[in-house]
Amino acid sequence: MTIHVSTAIASHANRWSMETHHHLDYEVSIVLEGSAVMECLSSEYVMEKGAVVLIPPNVPHRFWTEDSVRFGVLQVSSIPQELVQRFYQLADPERPRLIYLSPLNREVYESLFRNWLKIISGPLEERDAVISTWIDLFLLTLMQHSRSEPQRMSISSAANYIRNQFNQEVRVTELARMSGLSVSAFRKEFTRVYHVSPKQYQQLHRLSEAKWLLRTSDEPILRIAEQLGFSGIHLFSAWFQQMEGTSPSKWRKEQQGEKRMGEPSERF
Repeated sequence: MTIHVSTAIASHANRWSMETHHHLDYEVSIVLEGSAVMECLSSEYVMEKGAVVLIPPNVPHRFWTEDSVRFGVLQVSSIPQELVQRFYQLADPERPRLIYLSPLNREVYESLFRNWLKIISGPLEERDAVISTWIDLFLLTLMQHSRSEPQRMSISSAANYIRNQFNQEVRVTELARMSGLSVSAFRKEFTRVYHVSPKQYQQLHRLSEAKWLLRTSDEPILRIAEQLGFSGIHLFSAWFQQMEGTSPSKWRKEQQGEKRMGEPSERF
């Protein structure tokens, strides 16, 4: 029996609404951005960023939202019995179940999902085996990292999140909300622990990454700037000059010159 699969990253604008419907698929959907409401059996479930819903076959449900939302949607049917059993280790057989991923674990899941989209879009050898393996990986990831209630982010988890987001804008308001603190209280506690503000912490790690790329690679400086989240080489150069007191090209030349001087001579 061939596995049937439908998968996508689906974006919807403000005040989007879906009619009540049901299907034969096993559905796993995650909110990647924004928020939505799922309605099922006269109950409403608010889904914030990082929420995952598991919907069994033939359960009537609908989604709607006041704001824009982006879902990662996976729907499958005709799956092996062992995957059905795995699904119901997480899901309720009669109604949707909502679970939650922390920001770091959401990034892991989203990375898996994007790689899955690349793989499933091309021709596959042993198609059903590949699909079964990936579905099992998704479900095992959720089993390991999901929670039944939204988890407050610790200050150390916030720091990990910032380190992994060195090429993105740090939204302190969002980090404070996920930590259950006011913005001022979050900044104060973060500074107490790390002796720098969240923004400064990100900039230090961005600078460290910039130096590593400049010293150890031959990537063009424009490419390095893009990897670090800068929209152009001039913005990157001005930032690096401000942070380090010299231009990135001059710093690279000096560092790579020192590296060559320290390398052992060839022996004949």
